[in-house]
Order: sequence, then structure tokens, then C-alpha cells
Amino acid sequence: MYKKRTILGFAAFVLMMGCASRSTSGKDVELLTNSPWKYEKAGFDDQEASFDALDPRIAGNEKDNTIIFCKDGTGYTQLSRRSRVGSQDSFPFVWAFSNDSTIYFQDQYYKVRVLTPRRLEIYADQKLGRTSSRYIIILKR
Repeated sequence: MYKKRTILGFAAFVLMMGCASRSTSGKDVELLTNSPWKYEKAGFDDQEASFDALDPRIAGNEKDNTIIFCKDGTGYTQLSRRSRVGSQDSFPFVWAFSNDSTIYFQDQYYKVRVLTPRRLEIYADQKLGRTSSRYIIILKR
């Protein structure tokens, strides 16, 4: 009986540790949600740490928009200026950590490369035919 309990206890411990290693820490959520973010830049990269093509939307007006992640998995982009009178001044979104290294944001899964109190870098690899590219978003505070 003792041997059986020990084995079951060890199996439960291993299972709990396995689940804990796949879940996101509260620290990551706190880093993401404790204050607003702004775009630094976004665009396509050849995976050699230099941008081949900047996203013109981010290089233009969107760069001044504020991105706010809420702890409940919602968020919104607060526009710095409206395109016309009466237009919407913010756009809601949902986000979620899939595991310690993946976040769902802007209707896509991104790998988290950097998450610090002042910087968030995420990327998504894309393949079109034989061509591979990496889309990177860098947010700052």
C-alpha cells in the first residue's frame, strides 16, 4: 500500500510540474498588463535581426497608438488620432498566453522573444511556397 501511494504521489507531482511548466507565470501577465505599450516598429525580417521591410501602418500613424492588455484576456488599441469625426477611437481585441513562449494577439499566434518591463518582442514565422519570412512586432513603454 505504501509503495502504491508513493508511486501515485510521484505521478501526481510529475503531472503538476508538467502542467506548471507549460502555463504562463503570473509575472508574465503582470509585465504585459501593468501599463500601456506603444509600437516601436513592426515588419518582415529575414531572420538575421535586421528588418527587410517595415510595416507602413506601424511606421505611420499606428506608431502613436496605445496598446492596453487587460488581465482578463481582453485589451484595446487606443488610437492617437481619429481618421474622421465620429469614427471609433479604440479597437478591442482578445489575447492569451498559450504557454510560456506563445501569445495569441491580433488574431494570430506569436512567439515571445522578449518580455521585460520596458520591451515586448513577438514574431510569427510564415511560409509562402518556398519562401519563408518572419513578421516581428516590437512594443515599448
